[in-house]
Amino acid sequence: MFAFCLLLLSACGKVGDPLPPIPKAPLIVNELAATQQGTSILLSFPVAKETRTEKLKRVDIYRLIEPDTAPQGITADDYLTRAALIASLEEKQIPARASVVNYVDPIDFKMANDHTRYRYAVRLVNLEDRPADLSNYASLTPLSTVAEPPLGLKANVTQTEVEITWQPPAANLNGSSPANVAGYNLYRRVDKQLLKVNAAPLKETRYVEKQFQFGTNYEYIARALSLPRPGAPVSEMIESNESLPLTIIPKDTFPPTAPTSITIASRGGLISLFWPANPEPDVIGYHLYRSEDEKTWTKITPRPITTITFSDRQVQIGKRYFYQITAVDNAGNESPRSEAHSEIAEPN
Repeated sequence: MFAFCLLLLSACGKVGDPLPPIPKAPLIVNELAATQQGTSILLSFPVAKETRTEKLKRVDIYRLIEPDTAPQGITADDYLTRAALIASLEEKQIPARASVVNYVDPIDFKMANDHTRYRYAVRLVNLEDRPADLSNYASLTPLSTVAEPPLGLKANVTQTEVEITWQPPAANLNGSSPANVAGYNLYRRVDKQLLKVNAAPLKETRYVEKQFQFGTNYEYIARALSLPRPGAPVSEMIESNESLPLTIIPKDTFPPTAPTSITIASRGGLISLFWPANPEPDVIGYHLYRSEDEKTWTKITPRPITTITFSDRQVQIGKRYFYQITAVDNAGNESPRSEAHSEIAEPN
């Protein structure tokens, strides 16, 4: 009995002291960035909304306008005393789980000068209305000689490409001219997703788009690129405001080429035709036309045939028949007719 009790005691684990709760991670932003785009300053910063992060109530965004000769160093208390609260983003406006938050601050650059610095900071506030520390400062001296946006976007659609063209801007944001244009970026929006189509800045006021589909709704916008100073690298170019959008739905109105290299023969009371497949990838079939006098033609295929051979059994022995062939694409476009080929229906 004593041994059984010892065995029972040894099998029971000892319960230790309770561990302290894991503290919540503080709400901190330390990657605030600011860039200029036309008459706006774009702010971006990551906000983590993980399970172990304090619950967020809102994000406060501050802006301090100062001369660009002002000292870079500034305390948080001094900044908050002098800065203006320009926006408060509620928690429901913040994308979930470690997303990047974007905020656009519109600026009237015609009233500003090139020696004004905009210093931004953000501060997160938890559910108890307790603010966290200020983020890092993101400072930017906007350039007023950024070009106005490009004008008059147009599209020219062919069977294999869409050419987008536009007119260059005539002036800068502050009204000065000529426009400070070092290149262009072109963007395409499909299904609400906006993507830049050019890998490097465009030097011409045109772009040839080869990756497109007929019947799809596309929206294009262009932005001019301006240099902050002569010889600045591409990475420092500043985009203009967006051009007016160009919306197009390319339509396939381009017929295939007429079939060629047709051969014809008669045997066993029927007339057979053979031809190579058309080179266009969207061709879905062929129509055949027949005549007995090369004046009156009748279509003898009620719908496009998908083969590249055809045997006409509705003929009379000893009579000559003439044939023409057309190609049809998946948009219903029909090619011109081929050259006429004839043959006499033979019994054997």
